Amino acid sequence: MKKILLMTAALVIGGQFLVAQNSKSGILSNVTRLTNDNVKYENPRWSPDGTKIAFTQFGYDGLYIMNANGSAKEQILSSSGVGYMFQWSADSKEILVRDTRWLETADGAMRAHAAWAVNSTNGTTTRMSEDAEYMQPAAWRYTNGVKSIVAPDTKVLKPSLTPLSKTMAKTLAGNKFINTSFITDFEHLYIVDALGNKRVLNEGPSFCPALSPDGKKVVFNQMDDICVINVDGTGKKIIGRGFNPTWVNNSQIIFEKTEDDGHEYTAGELYIMNADGNNVKALTATSNRIEMNPCISPDGSKIVFTSFTDGQIYVADLK
Repeated sequence: MKKILLMTAALVIGGQFLVAQNSKSGILSNVTRLTNDNVKYENPRWSPDGTKIAFTQFGYDGLYIMNANGSAKEQILSSSGVGYMFQWSADSKEILVRDTRWLETADGAMRAHAAWAVNSTNGTTTRMSEDAEYMQPAAWRYTNGVKSIVAPDTKVLKPSLTPLSKTMAKTLAGNKFINTSFITDFEHLYIVDALGNKRVLNEGPSFCPALSPDGKKVVFNQMDDICVINVDGTGKKIIGRGFNPTWVNNSQIIFEKTEDDGHEYTAGELYIMNADGNNVKALTATSNRIEMNPCISPDGSKIVFTSFTDGQIYVADLK
């Protein structure tokens, strides 16, 4: 098990924004570096409208946004821990984050988390929850044209935000999976419903869960194994070994395979395979990059990823 990946053991993934896609042949082209500086980045995530990419520094400190072509890169938050499984809102106007602070108390320093909604245009923040010493990242919810959040570990202070546009509200009303999310710990994977109620989906160390676009299956890591399970908890199957699995469509998954020396990564490539574990194919085969953190664009035409070697973010066409 990669020591660095243990940092990602508790994640929240909201409803999927991928549209229905045909199967991919597994060919990457037009690989382009989007960032070019001395900062190491990770965890790039497309906005649901496909126009922007948000990402964080290695270690999950700070939050950055840039256009999908790499232009207009801007740091909108510098707070500690806010890059840890942040989540775009469905209308691409806000990003939900969880910060990490240390508070001085009579008994010594206490860790505190809170959920914040960040305006993706100007970086203004709205506090969404009270402080909690232990808090899984919160997740967006959408009901009757209004955005809100669920945070199972703490009290939500602000139950709703600016209403969605009528077009967006209508679109989301037809997506019965949009209010599904997950929380994980080192013992269980939980599925969380619209009201924040959770039930166990998988027993055992589980992380990096992602819901298929049709809402029928979940892919996740159980230590080094990639597993697929039905949303009702049945039909669990180990389909391969790797990390950070993400759906391309309802039948294909992209993931990373990395090697390490116990302290740092020494090699890494991206792969695609069928959701049953068959037809595994390498997407990358490079000697100068250690590819990680794959994320598929909402229309399925591109993939953004990081290179651990230089810490920069890259994008490529996916066919």
